[in-house]
Amino acid sequence: MNVHQKYGPQIWEDKKRDPKNWEDEWIPSACTICYGGCSIQAHRVNGTVIKIEGNPKSPIGSGRLCAKGISGIMLLYDPNRLNTPLRRTNPNKGINVDPGWKPISWDEALDEVVTRLKKLHVEDPRQLVLQVTTTLAPSSLVFFPFGWAFGTPNMWVAGGGVHCGNGAHASGGITHASWSIVPDFKHCNYALYFGASKGHGAGHVGTPNITLAADARERGMHMVVVDPMCNFAAAKADEWVPIRPGTDAAMALAMANCLVNEFRIVDTEYLRTKTNAVYLIRPDGTYARDPRSGKPLVWDDNSGATKPYDDPGAKHAALEGMYQANGESCQPAFARLKEHLKKYTPKRAEEITGVPAETIRRVAREFGEAARVGSTIVIDGVTLPYRPASAIFFRGAQGHKNSMHNCFAVDLLNHIVGCADVVGGTLGFNPVCYGHPETGRPHYVPRADRDGLMATGVWMLPHVPYPPAEPRRPDSLGFIELFALSHVSPIMASSDQEQCWQKFKLPYRPKMMINYGANSIMSVGNKDAVAASLKTYDFIVSFDIFLNEFSDFADIILPDACYLEVVDPRPNFPFIFNHPAGEGEWGWPIRQPVVQPTHDRRSARDVMLQLAYRLGLGAEINMALNSYYGLDGPEMLDPSKVYTMEEIADRDLKHNFGPERGLAWFKEHGVITWPKRVDEVYWRPFLDVRIPIYHEYLIDLVQRTGSICREAGLRLDPSYYGPCPEWLPCPSHEVTDPDFDLFAFYYRDAVQCNGFTMENPWLDEAARIDPYSYRIAINADTARRKGLADNDVVWLQTVTGRRVAGRIKLTQAVHPEAVGIAACAGHWSKHQPIAQGKGVFFNDLLEVDFEHTSPVNLNLDLCTKVKVTRHEDQGEQYTAVVIGQA
Repeated sequence: MNVHQKYGPQIWEDKKRDPKNWEDEWIPSACTICYGGCSIQAHRVNGTVIKIEGNPKSPIGSGRLCAKGISGIMLLYDPNRLNTPLRRTNPNKGINVDPGWKPISWDEALDEVVTRLKKLHVEDPRQLVLQVTTTLAPSSLVFFPFGWAFGTPNMWVAGGGVHCGNGAHASGGITHASWSIVPDFKHCNYALYFGASKGHGAGHVGTPNITLAADARERGMHMVVVDPMCNFAAAKADEWVPIRPGTDAAMALAMANCLVNEFRIVDTEYLRTKTNAVYLIRPDGTYARDPRSGKPLVWDDNSGATKPYDDPGAKHAALEGMYQANGESCQPAFARLKEHLKKYTPKRAEEITGVPAETIRRVAREFGEAARVGSTIVIDGVTLPYRPASAIFFRGAQGHKNSMHNCFAVDLLNHIVGCADVVGGTLGFNPVCYGHPETGRPHYVPRADRDGLMATGVWMLPHVPYPPAEPRRPDSLGFIELFALSHVSPIMASSDQEQCWQKFKLPYRPKMMINYGANSIMSVGNKDAVAASLKTYDFIVSFDIFLNEFSDFADIILPDACYLEVVDPRPNFPFIFNHPAGEGEWGWPIRQPVVQPTHDRRSARDVMLQLAYRLGLGAEINMALNSYYGLDGPEMLDPSKVYTMEEIADRDLKHNFGPERGLAWFKEHGVITWPKRVDEVYWRPFLDVRIPIYHEYLIDLVQRTGSICREAGLRLDPSYYGPCPEWLPCPSHEVTDPDFDLFAFYYRDAVQCNGFTMENPWLDEAARIDPYSYRIAINADTARRKGLADNDVVWLQTVTGRRVAGRIKLTQAVHPEAVGIAACAGHWSKHQPIAQGKGVFFNDLLEVDFEHTSPVNLNLDLCTKVKVTRHEDQGEQYTAVVIGQA
């Protein structure tokens, strides 16, 4: 109900004339409906939020909001929200098994939780699992310090984290010091997208980059999208190149072959000074090293001798040739890579990808010529390299078992022509920041390791992607310590987790879980595997806003406050993450309550902090928070004191921006901004760091990881650890049964954020208008050959017998060998009546086991081969999700 409906137009006008009886405020805060974290301002009238808009004072969102952000008002006032803690009365757990919820008080709930946590802490704190979701990642900062304080290594991002980034994020970190990459929209002239929608869809670079991308296209930026589906990005592109799912590496490597070996469009200066292309490689594939310093050697053409890579006299290091180093015949890494690429001819790539060889060769030439190798431009009085071409990747290209090689292969195109983190090229999400001019904080700068290769200055998870951590026998349930390039592990819910744990003689099993907003029964893979893993827990506590499918496995439900009801000093984490890349401003906003929580709802972060103090872990949680927030000096938390979230927020803000800019200042102003420096935006020429185009570190990594795996009897495929990018087939590419002739994949619907927003009636209305959001996209010619018509109900079935059902939408905008599904739909919980029964539960097709997981970074394979058959029920009231029949 809006204010006009509540008061009537005349009463509305009368009340506005009497300010003593009338409240009318705009409160600055931040959205948390998706990863974008856009800054907002909420219009509150007499305690009721009537509108949400973007905050024009903040660069994070640039004053604009997508449909999700505007619809937040529907989340706040949804009548299906949880209002009080609930206790399970039915001891049986399972999909669609009624827990028999009984309302209880917060005291009852917390007393039981504390009692169980105390017992667990004495027995073995590793038995506790903390499960969070990517959507709420910035809000989960207290959960990670809680885990450290409690003593468990088992902290699991079970939402989109399992799917979106073990390949893309690690690859972006190794070569761009960034969680992900985008074109420099302001200056790019040729953008090549592989399975990405940056600037054209949902996600963590949302609203500001949408505007930048639109402006770039209007300016004339040529855009080519390589994707199995002509979707949000491809529909706006100059050219759509349909490709078989999971074959991106083959096309990218063939393009690289054309650039290097055929067209000879190569930025030799960039390769020589900013990569390891000149490092000499021994016959066994490892670096030739200086006997005294241990540094990699290069061959200096001027002196005709080997020198350490950073020797001042090695400025003319050779990129090609064969040389003697330490008594061995060695060649520069670039020469080895150049030879490696020759096997990826456009013709071979056509056989793998389905993309015509002439298209691959043409796009390669266009990309290389657009890069304008050797050109410069003046920005803010500084002469900089100008490479106005960009090749990017994301979830589509990396959502496969071969994710790492897919990403490395695509990114190799940038490094061949020198368009990495320079004007017009491919930019990381702001990996360099020298801080606010008055405080020098926050401060993030990549550094060089002893081999001169770049390590990130800031990262979202405890271990950075490079240099890799020392592999060791796993202590955690997900084996993150063993697989050093991983971030999120599907083993936490895999069907073979017990076998994996037994192989490594893990001395404990999970007993208790605290869940923060994740719906892992839907967001990971097939529901059977996840349900089986959840049923092994003795006790599950879940903070949530709604009851959902995961709730059927919980023992206590705690009603969380939504993002419009809480305070958070860091709604963007790390703060550089959600800024538009390229020139502009820095901005640090806060999230603050637009309204106070009603009913019996509480902020999960406040509750977790209270639990830590009640458990006697005050010193531990305070020190963990100091480490996580980087607090030192006068703003450091005292280990002996008890703090509220507001006090911690106040200290964090003062620590970064001075004593006069604490929480009170930010509540009034909402955001602080300052200009980006040219050496922050286009940092690559200013920093003496290199990146690997030849991934020599993987040779050592596979030896160390493989040794541990062999001892445990776990087979490790070494082909995933090759130093040069390869195309490796996924399980779906190896299916030979001709009945299973289509690749099923999912895409992120721009109007939704994972499965979380499916309950929002405004977004549901938009999704129902879209002919694809709740249906299966299938190529029209393919469908007709199978005797299928538009709007038919079909089964999609995998070779392992998993199947889902849904209505089809015939289109020419999908590869003839593929079907595309907007995920994560198909809710079946009766507690979400808007979402229930709409769309297709794609994840139920996915196997969750080690066989379908990358052995280098634990990336879950997200495409599968299916056969399509007509469903027996073609009724108009057909519900797409048939639990129990699938």
